[in-house]
Amino acid sequence: MKRSYILELVASSKFATSLLFRVRSARGLLGMGQYTGPEPGRTTSTKGRLARPLSSARLLIAICVVLALGACGNNDDVIPPFTITWSVAAGDLNGDGRTDLASANTFIAGPPPHPGHVSVILQSQSSPGAFGGAMNLAVGSDTAMVSLGDLNGDNLMDLVAANDTSASISILFQNASSPGTFLAAQNLGVGAHPGGVAIGDLNGDGHLDIAVADSVLSVLFQNAGVPGTFFPPISLGVHCSSVGIGDLNEDGRADLVATGGGNVSILLQNPAGAGSFLPPQTVAAGFQPFNVAIADLNADGLLDLAIANYGTPDNSATASLSVLLNNSVSPGGFLAATNYATGERSWSVSVGDLNGDGKADLAVANAGGLGNTGSVSVLFQNPGAPGTFLPAVNRPGTSQPLGVIIADLNGDSLLDIALADEGVRILFQIPGQPGTFQSPILVGS
Repeated sequence: MKRSYILELVASSKFATSLLFRVRSARGLLGMGQYTGPEPGRTTSTKGRLARPLSSARLLIAICVVLALGACGNNDDVIPPFTITWSVAAGDLNGDGRTDLASANTFIAGPPPHPGHVSVILQSQSSPGAFGGAMNLAVGSDTAMVSLGDLNGDNLMDLVAANDTSASISILFQNASSPGTFLAAQNLGVGAHPGGVAIGDLNGDGHLDIAVADSVLSVLFQNAGVPGTFFPPISLGVHCSSVGIGDLNEDGRADLVATGGGNVSILLQNPAGAGSFLPPQTVAAGFQPFNVAIADLNADGLLDLAIANYGTPDNSATASLSVLLNNSVSPGGFLAATNYATGERSWSVSVGDLNGDGKADLAVANAGGLGNTGSVSVLFQNPGAPGTFLPAVNRPGTSQPLGVIIADLNGDSLLDIALADEGVRILFQIPGQPGTFQSPILVGS
């Protein structure tokens, strides 16, 4: 069984669902408990059963690996250990004014837990667009996502990683005496199966806090008296696969958006209590919303939502991108979603002006389906209709793109695309040809 085929199996939620029920006898070995029925407030529908497999798809890889390593009868079916890159983030990680990259990775060699690491890939100071080798930093297990932010007020970017099977986040503070290097990870417990993390000031005290997409939507407030330390997590009671932070209703307070369980949940901050949130409002998107990006998509000054939808279990072609525009009459409420076709199994979305027309465009990482390589979908905004988008232009990935970020990665003032796709790969924009991109280049290897 080849590594690429295992990734394709994971990308198919139909296979994943049937597999979960076929390998109950292996659950003890895999560290997965028996299915005990729905969570409180959920039914035992197929949709409910799929909510957790989608938000914790990394565990399914372990099932596939166990089957490949131990349940097959000849050496041709045995796969070597390998690394999966789940997400990528961009920012200046050493203070030299150039955009660098960080990725979240999991090393697969058997059943979980699998060791995770964050790779830091610095851009060359002398050759714009060239990147050095990856510096791999140990974190928790089954690391799913990494985000960047200055968490201790020293004007240096730090890293936060979400670790699925260790139910933790890892904070890596930058070493102030050696920019671009990082201290050993500090691991903090959160809810079960954290798969996403967002950084922002959630209580207006001027210090960055952390929101974690996990079984309960955990929020960790920074201790203002001891910068870089955090109070124990507070649960907001929302099972989710991704989370975003932004002021959605123009009241000057940061709000939260979470995807998971087939829903998009909007949690507006409570004006009566800094850092507390009103009960979630649910809005509809496409089939199985998996990842959210928050940005002003129609230039009206209000933050909108772009949602990558994974699609239905039995049809990977039902993956899509949903755009939900903020209601200018009632900020914090959203108009009905407009759904756009993408590639198979849309996993991640990023926002940026990809053709230099001053309007926000979208890039979507699509993991692909059984037998099909994944892709990246680029959706340019319709210049004649703000907040609407032209049909997707799909470019094949190298294997299964799982993460995407838009950033200027060579200093030419043109935005490029970086993918988490068997490592980190960059699609540089071609100068003089707005919105066109070179073939992907592997960096950090």
